[in-house]
Amino acid sequence: MAKWNVEDNGTQYSIEYKRGLSGGKIIVNGSEQKVKSQNAFLNLIDFPIKLNNKAVNVVVIGNKADLAVDGVYLGSNQPYVPVSKVPGWSWAFVTLSLAIGWLFAGILGVCLGILGSMFYVKSSLSMHQSTKRGVVSCFIVFFIISVVQIVFGIAVNQWLNTL
Repeated sequence: MAKWNVEDNGTQYSIEYKRGLSGGKIIVNGSEQKVKSQNAFLNLIDFPIKLNNKAVNVVVIGNKADLAVDGVYLGSNQPYVPVSKVPGWSWAFVTLSLAIGWLFAGILGVCLGILGSMFYVKSSLSMHQSTKRGVVSCFIVFFIISVVQIVFGIAVNQWLNTL
């Protein structure tokens, strides 16, 4: 659960995000709104909240939630980038990580792929690095995760053959 307090023209707003199985709930001053993830494998939410004069978005990537107020995340002080702006190269890394995980290591491999996917999406949305640097850092993480998935899959297969 994540909770923030925001003031807009003298009015206090209490904003909460509670995680659920298929997304979660966003609660503004006691009023609940169910939200669903924009992705089937990765918890990905970008929910705008209407206040009087402030632009507010609850953004959830994986298990990390942050609130963007007037274009700046409260938790990290980084500029807000809409989740819809995730570039295609990031989704390519997500797809490959999940596919390699499933093919070589089953459900544990998919879990490792999901962890990598959170990194890929966060890295691609970061305004503090160039696109080239983001692709390189994602490729390094992708390589490490893929090696672990493949080695784990081979080790489990060898172990099962000895039974």
